[in-house]
Amino acid sequence: MKTPFDQFRELANELTKEISKEVKKYQDKEMPRSSGEAELNRHIRGAEKEALSVERLVERQRTLLSELAEKRDDAKKMADKRYEQTELAKQANEEKLAERAALESKHYGEQYRYFEGLIDEGERELDALERRALEMKLKLDEMQNKRYEFAMRENLDLLKGTLDQIFGQNTSQSHPFTEEEKKEEPAEEKQDTQADEDDFEAKLKELERRFKQE
Repeated sequence: MKTPFDQFRELANELTKEISKEVKKYQDKEMPRSSGEAELNRHIRGAEKEALSVERLVERQRTLLSELAEKRDDAKKMADKRYEQTELAKQANEEKLAERAALESKHYGEQYRYFEGLIDEGERELDALERRALEMKLKLDEMQNKRYEFAMRENLDLLKGTLDQIFGQNTSQSHPFTEEEKKEEPAEEKQDTQADEDDFEAKLKELERRFKQE
C-alpha cells in the first residue's frame, strides 16, 4: 500500500516530467509563432496551477511534520514521566499503580519511536519533494522565458515589414532618395561631357588663331 509520501512523490515526478516535455517541445519544434505563443501561454497557465498545487502540498507536508514533532515530544515526556511514576509506585509497594504506570510508559515509548520513524521518513521525502518542486519551478521559468523569444521574433518581423515598406521588398535596395540621385546622374554626366567638348573646341580655335597670326 502506497503511503502519502509515495503518492506525493509520484505526483511531483509526473508534473515535472510534463513540464519538461512542454519545454523541450518549444525548444525543438518549429511552428507558426502566433499559434505557438498561444499554445505556450496555455501550457504555462496550466503549469503554473500545477506548480502552485505542489507548493501547497509541500507546505502542508512541512506543517504535518511540525505536528508530528510535537506529538513525538509529548509522547517522550509522557513515557519518561510514567517510567518515573512506575519506580515510585514500586518503592511504595503500590503494585496496581506501578503496573498501570509501566503499561502507559511502554505505550508512550512505542508512540515516541513510531513518530520518530515517521518524521525521519517524512523529512527524507520532503527533501526530495522540495528538490522536485524546485526543478518544476525552474522548468516553468524556462517556459515563461520563451515568451520573450516569441515577443522578440514578432517585433523583428514587424520591424522587417516596416523596413520593407520604406525601402521596398528587398531591404538591401537603396533608399528612394538615393535612387532619385542616381536618376539625375546621367544629366550631370551629360553636362560634364558637353563642357569638356566646348573646352576642347575653344583650345583648337585658339591654336588656329595663333598660327594665322604667325
